[in-house]
Amino acid sequence: MICNEAVEYRQMGSRHLAGFSLIELMMVIVIVGILAAIAVPSYQSSVIRSHRLIAQGILTDTSARQAQYFVNNKAYATSLDELGLPDPFYVNANADASAEVDAIYQIVLVSESGQWDSFEAEPFNSQVNDTQCATLSLSRTGAKGATGSDPSRCW
Repeated sequence: MICNEAVEYRQMGSRHLAGFSLIELMMVIVIVGILAAIAVPSYQSSVIRSHRLIAQGILTDTSARQAQYFVNNKAYATSLDELGLPDPFYVNANADASAEVDAIYQIVLVSESGQWDSFEAEPFNSQVNDTQCATLSLSRTGAKGATGSDPSRCW
């Protein structure tokens, strides 16, 4: 007798644990939606900032190449080819030279009247969403700049 009562009790208990109600499921969906609405923009902002750091590093490297070129040749290079870089020079998210379709920045040597003035990192593909900084620049004098809405936070 005791055995039959235990089996009946287990069967009754399992009926209550059979699944989730629609309200419980909807609550989980709402909570996941709220978390996603907070996390996705924050993640995208972090990605944009990390890509900006890549551009800053590349601009610093190209400026160092320009300084070495000046030491060796007593003149500044007027093209990226002279610095041993591809022209056009596209940079991907791994800070490597890449094709235009994978690029996050294009590095440009700016020379007016035949003399080097600065290097610029122009945003490409997904990085065009960086409206805060947009195009980063590093001049011959070492001045750092940006063309976005808040250039003071870019370097």
